[in-house]
Amino acid sequence: MTRALAVAVVAAGLALAGCGGAQSPGSALSSWTSSSQLANAAGTLLNDSGAVRDAIHQHRAASVVKTVCAELLLDAQGANNELPTPDAQLTGLLSGAYDQFAKAASRCYAASGTPVALSRADAIRVGALGLLVAAVLRAEAVLGRPLHVRGIP
Repeated sequence: MTRALAVAVVAAGLALAGCGGAQSPGSALSSWTSSSQLANAAGTLLNDSGAVRDAIHQHRAASVVKTVCAELLLDAQGANNELPTPDAQLTGLLSGAYDQFAKAASRCYAASGTPVALSRADAIRVGALGLLVAAVLRAEAVLGRPLHVRGIP
């Protein structure tokens, strides 16, 4: 009987020890957003996206379009390297946004002198913006506070 009691006490102690170190979802995400610089990355992607939009809509020279598209691609890839997040839904949104920004930038770079292809790349970029905004709103909901990303109310 004492051996069974000892095993039960050890098992209960191990179970309780595992509970004490767990972080809340908001706390885990707060740590991640600080280390990953999510707000800065989102702001950078919004700025890059605006530069791509302007270059396409203003019919800038192919060299200008290629430059801004390459910058968007590099920044999307850099942000993607910070994944995953502690929140599966946020990871999915950010991964989708970063992938779409990278796809738009790659197509934009390749089609820098072709209006129809640039228009298609721009449509992908717009979809990526929607995913990025949804991701920021998700992060803010889990955190319970705003991230203050310029360009996202």
